[in-house]
Amino acid sequence: MIKKLSITILLILFVSVSISYAKQQGPTQMVEAFFAMLQNGKISEAYDLLLQGSSIPTSKPQAVQLLKTQTASGLPLYGSILGVEKIHEERIGQSIIRLVYVLKSELAPTAWEFYFYKPKSNWFLANITFNDQFQLFESKQ
Repeated sequence: MIKKLSITILLILFVSVSISYAKQQGPTQMVEAFFAMLQNGKISEAYDLLLQGSSIPTSKPQAVQLLKTQTASGLPLYGSILGVEKIHEERIGQSIIRLVYVLKSELAPTAWEFYFYKPKSNWFLANITFNDQFQLFESKQ
């Protein structure tokens, strides 16, 4: 009984620390953690981590599931992931950051665009776009 209680308490502490750590991370660290999980094949978990603090999972659960499904089925079409490269980081005022990355794969790159918003003290993902077109690489300022 005490052993189960100890394990439960440790699990609760681990989850609390993980959530707290995710809230303290900035957009760049959040995106890089996301890509590290993608490279390890943990697509659903990668999105769950990236979307912490965002209203997207509760307001658009079908869109989140579609995003996970499209990523899982689409990424293999480009071959093995070779790495990730940050292309742009643009601040739009004090509350919005646009990050653009290229996910380098064997057959073709994919462009990823992330918008993060910080209304008070924590950043959260407000929008994500990815495709194999190069328009996302352009600066918007």
